[in-house]
Amino acid sequence: MTLLRLLLGGGLPEQLRRAYEARLTAQNDAARLTAERDVERISAAIEMARISAADRWGATSLGRYLIMLPYGLWWAAVHLDSILDAPWSVLALPPQIHGMAQILIPAIIIADGAALAARRWQ
Repeated sequence: MTLLRLLLGGGLPEQLRRAYEARLTAQNDAARLTAERDVERISAAIEMARISAADRWGATSLGRYLIMLPYGLWWAAVHLDSILDAPWSVLALPPQIHGMAQILIPAIIIADGAALAARRWQ
């Protein structure tokens, strides 16, 4: 999502600069209020990004890496095996990892989606 915003709308600092400019050049109260709301929204997004970056090594973030990284590597190996007909056999995921993946991966996706939706509608 951040990459998409960078590609389509510029980074957050650039968006904030444009919102400040729009607020300064507003011709009427409605335009000024819209620009002020944009400044507040972008400032909040910058603050959320700052807090998220500060918690990069927190338990939740590390848990995601420890769960998603091995599973992602296995999934990539399955695709490489099916494309290249490699001599190794990776199609069978160990039962312990498979059991964890069935519960944790959907939980992470649902939780991150819910957190994104909650931030979006605040």
